[in-house]
Amino acid sequence: TKFGGQLPEDYYKLEKEKTPKRLFKKTVLASRMIRLCAQEALNDSAFQIGQTDPYRCGVIIGTSGASVRSPDDLDGPSTQRWKIVREMINAPAAWISIENRFRGPSYSISAGYASGSYAIARAFDLIQLGVIDVAIAGGVDYLLTQNNVKRGNKLNLLSTRNSDFRQDVRPFDKNRDGFVLSDGGCAVVLESYRHAHQRNAEIYAFMQGYGYFSHPGRSLPSHNIAKDMEQTIELALGNSGLSRDMIAYVNASGTASINDDACETAALKQVFGQQAHNLLISSQKSMIGHCVGGADAIEFAVTALTLKTQKIPPTINFQNQDPDCDLDYVPNTMTTIADYQSAITNSFGFGGNNCVIALTKSP
Repeated sequence: TKFGGQLPEDYYKLEKEKTPKRLFKKTVLASRMIRLCAQEALNDSAFQIGQTDPYRCGVIIGTSGASVRSPDDLDGPSTQRWKIVREMINAPAAWISIENRFRGPSYSISAGYASGSYAIARAFDLIQLGVIDVAIAGGVDYLLTQNNVKRGNKLNLLSTRNSDFRQDVRPFDKNRDGFVLSDGGCAVVLESYRHAHQRNAEIYAFMQGYGYFSHPGRSLPSHNIAKDMEQTIELALGNSGLSRDMIAYVNASGTASINDDACETAALKQVFGQQAHNLLISSQKSMIGHCVGGADAIEFAVTALTLKTQKIPPTINFQNQDPDCDLDYVPNTMTTIADYQSAITNSFGFGGNNCVIALTKSP
């Protein structure tokens, strides 16, 4: 594999413009990236810092953890004195809390590919339990290094379609051959309904519940994990109180790996039965690659946006039907769905960490 989803040059310009020089020395790129995501999320939510009890505001961030010690980030005498501060696994969440003067729970969660969704689910728990009213939650990773690409190749995880890299990520397509490693992150603002209503916030969607399921023994990408996926979806539906016939859209994990896409399709068929053929299913990884700890947070935000706009993003590069993947994956072109109310977003991680989150358009 000789390619990946690099951050554009405009990102680095933005980072330099919006990051104080002193903070630059104290942070690695993953912390700086999620800090900018959090700033955008707060601005978009019109949340006013200081108008809510800071002890009832928290920050939960997911990351695989490896990018906190990225060998490709800044180095030298000016940063060595901050080495411990820079490389602490809780640094991404800590800097957001410090900057916004939040005094509630602040920590990072590491659950491999599912880190972002685990962080969002945990923030949901804290709000449901009444511990906090507001949380900045999300995920981030910066793993596109030569070493990580070599590791991915050894496990046959990554696409090797080097001559056609712009069309290489092909979730659910017959000719899929793996995912593309990308850098990225996403943050969202979660609030209790009462708190959002009181401040007249714009609401994109309502999180109704989630399902966790772990199978730590799953250490090889060839394992049949359809049953694990099925159980996670069942748990999410049960915990959220949504029936199968209410779900119209599935934001798929859709990694473009040969085994996982077939397993995810089989799991959807098992859970939804004949209705599975009426679902709209798509994978954002076809367009942006796999951001690992940031992927699920991005897909959560996209799912919320689909409920707000009633527009479903496509699975691009879908050219050849696989007999094992015979559902509607919204091939190549965005579609609009009328009166669309409920969705799930799937996070199925290599290493056995799974999470499915259910969202609705109405409370």
